[in-house]
Amino acid sequence: YDYDLVVIGSGPAGQKAAIQAAKLDKRVAVVERKAVVGGVCINTGTIPSKTLREAVIYLSGYRQHDIYGQSYKVKDRITVEDLMFRIEHVVRHEIDVIQDQL
Repeated sequence: YDYDLVVIGSGPAGQKAAIQAAKLDKRVAVVERKAVVGGVCINTGTIPSKTLREAVIYLSGYRQHDIYGQSYKVKDRITVEDLMFRIEHVVRHEIDVIQDQL
């Protein structure tokens, strides 16, 4: 193998290092121990937790109350399946973006 740079981990720092080196015409290899890119931030940390928070706010209609009044409601019940679907969708999108960049 002939690489100018080997990046260990595909989290935010690894992504930036790999992209910057590639922009400088360097041959880059990214080593990731998980089956998907993104590191903890994308797969189990920041993105899933913030997505969960935003999904609850959206599905409860909380933010829309100021616009449409207190009677506005999106759903009567929010299920765990609703929340997990949204988290999985956002995480998959973020992984796809990273894979396209790398």
